[in-house]
Amino acid sequence: MENNINNSEDFLKQVLNKSTGFSVPKNYFSDAEDRFSSFLIEDELPKENGFIIPENYFEGLENSIIKKIATKKEVKVISLKNKLLKYIPIATAASVALFLSINYFNTYSNEEVSFENLAQSDIENWIIENSNELSDQDFATLLHSEITNENDFALTDLNNNDIEEYIIDSGSTSLLNENY
Repeated sequence: MENNINNSEDFLKQVLNKSTGFSVPKNYFSDAEDRFSSFLIEDELPKENGFIIPENYFEGLENSIIKKIATKKEVKVISLKNKLLKYIPIATAASVALFLSINYFNTYSNEEVSFENLAQSDIENWIIENSNELSDQDFATLLHSEITNENDFALTDLNNNDIEEYIIDSGSTSLLNENY
């Protein structure tokens, strides 16, 4: 379609023998935007230089820089050694006190553990929790000792009066409810 427009424009120029009378340099419109923006930027720039440099500034610059570098400022150093030496006796005293207190409390709180001190439920819980570690031999030994204890109890002679007296004296009603 653009080709048709160019052809019709050329055709009209030939027929009418007229031109617009205006001529434009090559690449005028493609460069117009760049020229306009550069013109705006130049307008915004100040007309005068805003910086004033003292006379002989650059001749004395090197000497002034060397003077500043050559003079070293004394820096205050905080020694950590003094602080650490201050806390070492405190830490030593605290560790000795901790050691002595641990030994003191451990010697007086140690009781020998025996089967008389353990409750029946503690023994049962230990067996249940560690049943995977016990062998059949261990269970047989435990069962044999239990049977032996029952046989010892069966061979003793108890009067009914002694049993009644024990139940009344103990005040425990749970013994009465077991059989009824």
